[in-house]
Amino acid sequence: MNKASISGRREFLKKGSAAIAGSTVLATFPTHLGAYVQGSDQIKIGLIGSGSRGAGAAVQAIKASKAVKLVAMGDTFRDRLDKSYSAILENVEADQVDVPETNKFVGFDAYKRVIERSDAVLLVTPPPFRPIHFEAAIQANKHVFMEKPLAVDVPGYHKIMEVSKLADQKKLSVVVGLQNRYKKAYQELFKQIRGGIMGDIASIAVNYNVGAPTIHPRKSGQTEMDYQMRNWRYFTWLWGGQLAGQTIHPLDAMNWLMQDFPVQARGIGGRQVFSGPNQGNTYDHHYVEFEYANGIKMHVQSMNINNCWSGIGFDVKCNSGSADEKSRIYDANKKVIWRHDDREDPNPYQVEHDVFFHSILNETPRNDTEWGAKSTLTTIMGRMAMHSGQIMNLDDVLKSKRSLLPEKFTWDTKMPDMPDESGNYLIPMPGVTNVM
Repeated sequence: MNKASISGRREFLKKGSAAIAGSTVLATFPTHLGAYVQGSDQIKIGLIGSGSRGAGAAVQAIKASKAVKLVAMGDTFRDRLDKSYSAILENVEADQVDVPETNKFVGFDAYKRVIERSDAVLLVTPPPFRPIHFEAAIQANKHVFMEKPLAVDVPGYHKIMEVSKLADQKKLSVVVGLQNRYKKAYQELFKQIRGGIMGDIASIAVNYNVGAPTIHPRKSGQTEMDYQMRNWRYFTWLWGGQLAGQTIHPLDAMNWLMQDFPVQARGIGGRQVFSGPNQGNTYDHHYVEFEYANGIKMHVQSMNINNCWSGIGFDVKCNSGSADEKSRIYDANKKVIWRHDDREDPNPYQVEHDVFFHSILNETPRNDTEWGAKSTLTTIMGRMAMHSGQIMNLDDVLKSKRSLLPEKFTWDTKMPDMPDESGNYLIPMPGVTNVM
C-alpha cells in the first residue's frame, strides 16, 4: 500500500485494536443472569422488525434471563408481525411475553412507539433503517441489540459511528449480531493461529455460496415501496447486496482474526441467472479481492444461485499450514494437527444475547458498534468496487456522500430504484455506474 493509504488509515483504526480485543470475550455467562436493571426486577424489551430473524432474536433475548420480558413489537407489515408473534410464543415461557394489541405497531414510524415502551430494543429490520433506529434508541437512553449489516452506504456508516460515541457517553450497551465473534470454536482457533502454530498468515479466502432469496410476486395495486420491501433482498438500497447481507459473517471473522480492516478493494460481479423485474437489481455472483495495510489479501466469493455447489466458510493459508471454518488446522501435507471439538460449545446466537443482558444487569456497558460498523464498511467498499469496476481505496470511500435511500419513507414515495417501461430495473454497470 502507498504511504497516503497507510497514513489515512490511522484515524480510521485509532480505537480499532481495543474494539477488536474487547470482542473476544468467551462464552462463560450463565443462561439466567439475575434480575436487576435500574431498580426494577424486569428488563422490558421491544422488537423492531419482525421477520424470521427478528423472531429468533426475540426468543434468544428472552432465554438470556428471567428478567427479560417482551412488551412491544413493530413492523411495516402486520402479517409479518403476527407471524413473528406466534413463533415467539411457541418457543418461550408465556409469562415472559406481554404484548397487548396496544403495543403492536405497524408502519414506518412504528419504531418510535416501540422505543418509548422499552428498556432495550432489538433492531432487526432491513439495514437501511438501522442508522435511523439506532440514533432514536440511543437518544432515548435505550440499550440496543442490532443485526448486521449496520448500513448500506457510507453516510449510513458515518451516522452509526457518530451514534456509537453517544452510546459510550451514556454508558449504554450495544451488541451487534455478528455471532461469529461469540463463537468459542473461532476464539480458540484464532488463538492458535495468532500464536504462530502455522507461521505467518499468507492469504485468506472466504466463500458464501447459497441459493436465491424467495420471490414475492407483485400484487395488483401494490405500491413500489410495498413491493420492494417485500422483496428487499433483491434491491441494493434495501440489502446492500449479498456481501453485506450474508458474506459479512465470514468476512467479519477474518477482520477479527487480522485485527484490522481492509484498506483497498477491487472486484467483479454480475447477474448470470437473476433476470427480469422479479429479481430487482442486485447481483447474483460476486468476487472481491480485499487488501489489508500489511499487504495480505482476502479473496471473497459469493453467489445467490440455485442448484449450484453451496458452502459458507473460510480458508486461512499460512507459511506452513492452513485453517478452515471447521476450526481445523492442517500442516503443509494437509494432515490435521489441531482441532477444536465444538460439541459442547454454546450456541453463539444465544451467547451474544447472554452477553448483552449480562452487561445491562451488571451495569458493565459493552459496545460492539465500531467493529460491526467497520466490517459493514468493508462490504460497502467491496460493493462499490464491483459496481464501478474501479479500485476503491478506503480513504476515498470514506469521503462518499452518496446515499442509496429514498428521500422519505412512505408507501407512495418515489423510489431510488424504479422500474422502466418494461418493468425492469437499472442494473449497476462496471465502467459506467457512479458509486461516489
